[in-house]
Amino acid sequence: MALLRNRALGRADLSRALGLSKTALGGLIADLGAEGLVVENSVAGNSGDKHLDPVLLSAPRGRRPALLRVNAQRAAVIGVELSATVFEYGVYDLTSTLLCVERLPSRRTEGEARVYSQLLGGIRIALERAGKLGYPVAAVGVAAPGPLDAQAGVVLMPPAFPELHHLRLRSRLEDDLGLPVRLEHNSTAAATAFLRQHDSENFVYLLLLEQGIGAGLVMERRVHRGAHGYAGEFGHVSLDVNGPPCPCGNRGCLERLADVDAICQAYAGRARADLTLAQIVGRAGQGEEVALEVLGQAGRSIGLAAVGVVNLLDPSMLVLGGPGARASPFLIPAIRRELRDRAYPYMGWGEHLEIRVCTLPNPVGRGAAECVLNALYRGDIALNQPRPAAGT
Repeated sequence: MALLRNRALGRADLSRALGLSKTALGGLIADLGAEGLVVENSVAGNSGDKHLDPVLLSAPRGRRPALLRVNAQRAAVIGVELSATVFEYGVYDLTSTLLCVERLPSRRTEGEARVYSQLLGGIRIALERAGKLGYPVAAVGVAAPGPLDAQAGVVLMPPAFPELHHLRLRSRLEDDLGLPVRLEHNSTAAATAFLRQHDSENFVYLLLLEQGIGAGLVMERRVHRGAHGYAGEFGHVSLDVNGPPCPCGNRGCLERLADVDAICQAYAGRARADLTLAQIVGRAGQGEEVALEVLGQAGRSIGLAAVGVVNLLDPSMLVLGGPGARASPFLIPAIRRELRDRAYPYMGWGEHLEIRVCTLPNPVGRGAAECVLNALYRGDIALNQPRPAAGT
């Protein structure tokens, strides 16, 4: 299934890839076909015929080999992003295609009951929309700010969500929805989405949020969560022990100097004007000195924090994603200068490290969906929902 998720394959290619005999493969395909998980082109090689039939156990002699592929309509998953400003609910099919999405302003400051009610209500709306499209939902993935315990499904103490501290989110949602639920760190989810789209073996995904900065760590195409599942709290690297206090209890944390809110506050303090990041970036593009200085300082702070990551992990690439990445034309030069000057200078790591901007429109929500899709393909979540009725 994982092989067919990436591309359609003929039986001979699939047999070679899996090391199975023709008979064994035929039995496996028959089982998957009976479950509605795999479909096969009825006329392979005819680009004008895109109709897919249930798996055929044999094809007429002389017929060109058909291609097997995942039946994308067999089921869907819901990917949810919880952020300081917006809750996103996306419905994705088994090939990671986005079917529909809804974004609602976050009510995170209104107490645990209202926040959870909004989360549950949004998922139920997504379930209804999936049903109208003919897709039974197999599982739900939720990506939230850390720290959190992904394995236990518990939100720990994210500074941006004090109302959700110590909430056993996974078990509560599973009880209310009757579906498997997975909880994931937002930066890890974003890195998972990027990994699905690119061939990079080792990279660090820097998620620049309105409130917070996270890091998704990918090594040898595996997402690294740490011994306790808490890896990725890049925003709480302390750059100035005498700096501004952070809700985490430390001082001078990176996110207090370089997340979107910090950039906007720094600009307001200098220019006496409350502007959005997009407006500040626009002014920087026009050459305004204050905007250029504020964005440059944020880039320097990110670069300083990234030096330790680069020295420690030697990644091939840094990826900037999230709302703050819109400032990348002004952040990247400053980041690169710090890496060039400080990341083991005589090795030249900072000079040759690739820095890329993630172009996925919704990396965190998509990543939440990818995490549950990966669990489905591994068999960690059973795909036992009823098949959609024909013609729905």
